[in-house]
Amino acid sequence: MKKSLLCMAILVGFFSACSKPKYVDITDSKSYTSMGLDYHDIESVVQKSVQSLLDTPYVRNIKQPKVLVISDIVNDTMQVVDVEQLSRKITRDMRNSGKFKLSLALAGTGAKQDKMVDRIREATRDNDEYNQYSVIEKGRLQGAQLSLSGKIWQKNVKVGKKQRTDYFFLLTLLNLETGEVIWDDEANIIKVGSNSSVTW
Repeated sequence: MKKSLLCMAILVGFFSACSKPKYVDITDSKSYTSMGLDYHDIESVVQKSVQSLLDTPYVRNIKQPKVLVISDIVNDTMQVVDVEQLSRKITRDMRNSGKFKLSLALAGTGAKQDKMVDRIREATRDNDEYNQYSVIEKGRLQGAQLSLSGKIWQKNVKVGKKQRTDYFFLLTLLNLETGEVIWDDEANIIKVGSNSSVTW
């Protein structure tokens, strides 16, 4: 009985040690890629798309930063994609260029509207518990001039004993005043793996 318990304890310890997770450096993590979308894919798309946007004559000619809102970003893949993470990475790089400001007073499915913008106004205006000189005045919200929207979709093709998965990222920047498309870009991620690594 004691030997059985000892053997069981040794086996549990052995398998626990084998399955212990470890940290992976970002530069080395590409060796652990899968057929799904991962950190490197998102970073690649963001870098390519933002650079494409910043290289346009429209953006180069911006003198005063434009206020931007995030509209709908549709995930039409079988992958769980955090579209807000994607949109915020893109808009963060856009803001860092000094050409854009992001407003979360309004947002589509690509981000979350900050509900405190409306809530603080409703709770404090004409409320005697608040010093009215410290309350935000009407007419202080900045209207947006631009809207960022997008769509992600995938196409799977079997090629012999392999599987090819194409991911498409379509991003569009719209002039809200005129409805005109200022910029759009399509970034692609293509992966090939075995048929056992199915992504649909």
